Amino acid sequence: MRSLGKFAALLCLLLTVWIAVAVVAHHHADSAESHTCPLCVVARAVAAVTVPSSAQPVLVRLYAVRLESSPVQHRLPVFALSSRAPPALQGPTVVSVF
Repeated sequence: MRSLGKFAALLCLLLTVWIAVAVVAHHHADSAESHTCPLCVVARAVAAVTVPSSAQPVLVRLYAVRLESSPVQHRLPVFALSSRAPPALQGPTVVSVF
């Protein structure tokens, strides 16, 4: 499966390089041929450009929300549950071998 992906990537890369070389080396003896040439027609094709309308946006307030702040006693337990106290300071531990 991996070699199939590499093959597809290499094929796409080679097609891209081939098309780039064909576009650069492409020319016509007279301008009449360029009107029927598919490559020239595609090169002259312009994407449709949409002109934005000049209307200004209308801002409308839908609703206003006023949140009352809760007292400190209500906020403290939430903070206490989400934080951790530092570890207690202890002296060096001595392990007895005997």
